Amino acid sequence: MSAYATPVTESAPSIARAGGSSFLTRDEVMTAREVADLLRMPISTVYELARKGVLPASRLGRTWRFLRPRLEQLLAT
Repeated sequence: MSAYATPVTESAPSIARAGGSSFLTRDEVMTAREVADLLRMPISTVYELARKGVLPASRLGRTWRFLRPRLEQLLAT
């Protein structure tokens, strides 16, 4: 098991999973670069879609974070 697969502990800020009560793992929180690679589009397009609200995302300071379960849910519809 890699360091990225360990669940976030309660002592750290936590984000509840969209469909359940367990905590997210680092594998489920994605950067804009990871989303761009997943969707096979330029990173500038990912930023633009996040700003417009087309892609579900949250700003943390100057960076954007995306939740894999929410992206998968969006892609399934």
